[in-house]
Amino acid sequence: MALRLARRLASLGQSVRLWMDQIPCLGQPEDAQHFAILRWPDPFPAVTPARRVIALFGARLPEPYLEAMARQPVAPVWINLEYLTAEAWATGCHGLGSPHPRLPLTEHFFFPGITPGTGGVVIEPESGRDWAHFDRAAFLAQRGVPEDGKRLLSLFSYDSASLASLIDTCREDRAPGWRILTFATPALPRLSCAIDRPPGSAPLAPGETIRLGSLELCVLPWLTQNDYDRLLWSCDFNIVRGEDSFVRAQLAGKPLLWQPYVQAEAAHLAKLDAFLDHYTNGLPETLAQTVRTLHHRFSGGEALSLPTAEQSQALTAHALHWRETLLARGDLAEHLLKIE
Repeated sequence: MALRLARRLASLGQSVRLWMDQIPCLGQPEDAQHFAILRWPDPFPAVTPARRVIALFGARLPEPYLEAMARQPVAPVWINLEYLTAEAWATGCHGLGSPHPRLPLTEHFFFPGITPGTGGVVIEPESGRDWAHFDRAAFLAQRGVPEDGKRLLSLFSYDSASLASLIDTCREDRAPGWRILTFATPALPRLSCAIDRPPGSAPLAPGETIRLGSLELCVLPWLTQNDYDRLLWSCDFNIVRGEDSFVRAQLAGKPLLWQPYVQAEAAHLAKLDAFLDHYTNGLPETLAQTVRTLHHRFSGGEALSLPTAEQSQALTAHALHWRETLLARGDLAEHLLKIE
């Protein structure tokens, strides 16, 4: 999310410095031309604070930087950009200010969100044009994925005991069959076991394709964020995790299964239920229950089955409608710039 937000803010004319303790390799090749990506050192260097300071995911700003902020003739706008949640309490907390206990600074809490009263998600203004002109066949061909009628499923998940049943479900669905497109994630060892890879064999690796009857399992190399978005647009069903891929799957307008990051005291299940309460609104009750059951089974490591072709058609129409509700909430980056 940090890279996407930095990219979006830069496109709005902002001069952006992105400080990170771990610099990922999944950005776009042109990112360095548009904004600075810097490693967060310890101790933090003496730099002039930005006019607008955004701390993501509860990051604690270094004391020297806070003190430098307090010395500015005009105090910077300080924003604590929280994790995305659809829980009702986030609406009440969104936009609240908290004075620093010692310095003349105010921290503003900003909640990304998919519900009214929160800050929305990162939405590029060219998205509608890109969706309308997307050449699915050409994109897949560039990655060696044939267009042969198989249903495509993207899998970007944490490990889950449900993955074995996912493989079994896809193997049993012979008409027209499934092609699972995945990556070198922590789920890969579980997938290796699920496909009966002999003990002692080398683990699945990027570029490898396994055929199990009508099922194909393809391990793709890591993609840039833009190309990962296009993969989501290309697939018939997307399994995603965490936050960034979760948001992009919603914007893809395709049926999805979200695996939230496991938290203590099952806090992740409260987040999951809050999302499902909103996402399934408007679905027929039986289909809404199917969606709920699918999500909870995957997060609980239970056996699961995928929606039927008929259900998938209805879920795709619903996903496109849901995307329109997200677009109506507006762009997170634009909302951030309104805080003064």
